[in-house]
Amino acid sequence: MSQWVKMPHSRDPWKQKATQRGDHNRYQRKQIARLRAERNRATTARKETQAQLRQREAGRHAGATQPKADVVSLALQLF
Repeated sequence: MSQWVKMPHSRDPWKQKATQRGDHNRYQRKQIARLRAERNRATTARKETQAQLRQREAGRHAGATQPKADVVSLALQLF
């Protein structure tokens, strides 16, 4: 066999490796993008939930405190 006949066949393993590597890299890039998007969604949801929780906590504490004058007048009325 001449060299020209052998040449296309000698390139086949390299081509197969390159396509497998490319497929794997494309899959990895898509997977990383999916994971980043999921992480970002989870982070924003967590931040929104924490903000809502802080607002509720602030609302609870705001109603529980009474002005000092009201407390003094109540104490005087009781005595």
